[in-house]
Amino acid sequence: MASNVAPYGTWKSPLSAHVATAEYVSFSELLVDGTDLYFLELRPHEAGRTTLRVQRKEGSIHEVTPTPLNVRTKVHEYGGSSYTVAKGLVYFVNADNQDIYLIDNQLSVVPQQITDSGNTERFANLIHDQKGDRLICVRETHREDRVINDLVQVGLSTGSCEVLHAKHDFYGQPKLSPCGNKIAFLAWDLPNMPWDTTLLYVGGIAENGELEEVVTVAGGIDESIFQPEWMDSDKLIFVSDRTGYWNLYQYEAGETSVIVQDQAEYGLPLWVLDMRNYITWGSNRIVAVRKSVEETCLVSIDCTTGIVNTIDNDYCSYSSLARYQDGLVFIGGSKNRLTSIVGLDFSNPNAEHLVEPGKAPLTAGYISEAEQISYRNRHNQVVYANFYPPVNENYIAPQGDRPPLLVLSHGGPTSYSNPSFRFHVQYFTSRGWAVLDVNYGGSTGFGREYRNRLLNNWGIVDVEDCEAGVRYLATLGRVDHNRVAIRGGSAGGYTTLRALTTSQIFKAGSSLYGVADIRALARDTHKFESQYLDSLVPVDEMDERSPINHIDKFSVPVIFYQGLEDRVVPPNQTESMYQALSKKGIVTAMFLFAGEGHGFRAAENVRTVLETEFTFFSKVFHIERDDLDVNCFKSARLVNASW
Repeated sequence: MASNVAPYGTWKSPLSAHVATAEYVSFSELLVDGTDLYFLELRPHEAGRTTLRVQRKEGSIHEVTPTPLNVRTKVHEYGGSSYTVAKGLVYFVNADNQDIYLIDNQLSVVPQQITDSGNTERFANLIHDQKGDRLICVRETHREDRVINDLVQVGLSTGSCEVLHAKHDFYGQPKLSPCGNKIAFLAWDLPNMPWDTTLLYVGGIAENGELEEVVTVAGGIDESIFQPEWMDSDKLIFVSDRTGYWNLYQYEAGETSVIVQDQAEYGLPLWVLDMRNYITWGSNRIVAVRKSVEETCLVSIDCTTGIVNTIDNDYCSYSSLARYQDGLVFIGGSKNRLTSIVGLDFSNPNAEHLVEPGKAPLTAGYISEAEQISYRNRHNQVVYANFYPPVNENYIAPQGDRPPLLVLSHGGPTSYSNPSFRFHVQYFTSRGWAVLDVNYGGSTGFGREYRNRLLNNWGIVDVEDCEAGVRYLATLGRVDHNRVAIRGGSAGGYTTLRALTTSQIFKAGSSLYGVADIRALARDTHKFESQYLDSLVPVDEMDERSPINHIDKFSVPVIFYQGLEDRVVPPNQTESMYQALSKKGIVTAMFLFAGEGHGFRAAENVRTVLETEFTFFSKVFHIERDDLDVNCFKSARLVNASW
């Protein structure tokens, strides 16, 4: 029972910023090689280094790439699919020079460098072709005047690269058939993003290793293809949203047919190249992640009948699915546990946590579990969001008190916020805040029509949907409408800044590497997103919708965070906003992090964000706490503040 009566926002929490940032790792890119399970582990406590680890069948875990090796590809800047394994031979991309290296995991010898591009080439989507003694992969070549993406082969004995396919702007997810004589891959061209218009190719592999008889299997205008997988040497499975939802299809003997068609999503936007949302099993079964309006769950699908059966478990997010032993393995998130590597045996309904990121930081009495809510925006359209009420077993609020609210606007903007446990959310809720995580129009997971709401309307629909969520919760009496802050990173940072120029609802903001000048971003950003803005904002409205051009409309405090090596949203976007607001006399703070790119990886920087953001909002809303230390701003540029 709670023993203390205290206003919302003043509660003491056992979750410190140090615990939330320094003692935990995160996982990605699961691969299985025989009985060995490989995975990448991001270590904030090692300045954000990513290492490759392997778990043996008996359960022991070993590090494959010790310090200073850092496994990470920068293709498309977002990366993904940075290594592959074949019978104990590990091929990986080294972050420092983006070249491919080989390490024999059985012998633990010094890594051997395979390519030597002089920092001009990047590689991703590595697949091993044993018959050709080569790797097939996506290559991104950086020249002074342009960036070129193609599908290449890399000779393992020579390190030389030869082009296999090069007629498109982008390539992704190449997959060899089990017999090794066919290949499937995705391609797309500017101005499209891979979730807009994609092509799926299938080709044969000639005796000399070149591609032959390459044909387009699926895709085209307004059709997005995702994750081709060979079920056998002749049957190819893939995901297409040709009916408005990412559903499963099969291609065999020159014919394409639907496996399952429903109003749910089986695919994802290809922001990173290693995205696997399903596995094939045997000759007629698929195990997939199914995302509907109601829930995200794991399902088993009969390819002949199309019958879909739910696999019951306690997880609300699934990623990086792979076949493993007598079942599958995935990275699973739940509402009240840390995201872990999970094994599921088809003969046993109980999932097993194979690798965990650390000890549980909170007991149930301090964890706020997401409530999946929906409400109407001003156009009477349904909007989806996750709401986290304040939770702390040691406290209750005085009668009539309402909690301050933090609104989260996710990045992308074609992304999706799932309801799994996150430290940032729990840091606020355990201190007496409410958090609203909005899947505004444009978000993934609700079909193409929902995703397309943002076309030409970025900075309008997203802001309106965040506003509508605040009004909905305030009407229910669940939040204090006078103490509402908004925060977001990247595209979410833009939504935050845009909201502060067009809305009176939000009383403070936090922008992490957010977009301030749309026209400048269109000029300066990287190739992958170089024409993305064309579909989100009409050219003649870019200046009007840029927050930097509406400094006169800013009236509330704002805090900024920016990585100095960010190639997606250049630092000048943040610096120009900070300078302009500073001159206007608005309470403003800015943190610039050396060595960080688009997103923060080092523990000390993530901790700084958490501590200073909470302190900033508490000071702005005059929430009295004896544990607020303004010394956390000593590395910031803080102006116009009296504290």
